[in-house]
Amino acid sequence: MNQLIVFLSIFFISMNAIAQTETPTQTTNPPLKDRIVGKWIYKGTEEFAVLTPADSTQKNDYVEITVDGNYKMVVNGKEETGAYKLVEVYKQIYFSANETKKTKMFTIKSSLNGKLVLDFQTPDLIHTKYQYEKPKQ
Repeated sequence: MNQLIVFLSIFFISMNAIAQTETPTQTTNPPLKDRIVGKWIYKGTEEFAVLTPADSTQKNDYVEITVDGNYKMVVNGKEETGAYKLVEVYKQIYFSANETKKTKMFTIKSSLNGKLVLDFQTPDLIHTKYQYEKPKQ
């Protein structure tokens, strides 16, 4: 009887271990890099939980992120180009401008359902969330 209990215990423990080593099903969301690539139209800025929509000087603002590691953006009507680096683990994107050689770091707060939210933190710890949407086809 003791041998049967020991055998069944080992059997159930091993079955539990096998069940836990199965590969999980793949998530339905594509990788972050694939989600952020494309052209994004500027919709507004959120600071201190107040959303300010794009004004007349920002109506043509956008950011375009390419697969090859480059970007082009228009901010307040001024165009900027450069390279970007994505750190997927921390959901951070670094934009390095060609002209000024300055780099800005943004945290990607959202990148699903045709919306992109980039959070920029100033040196005095103020967060500004830039909101973008995919253009309608």
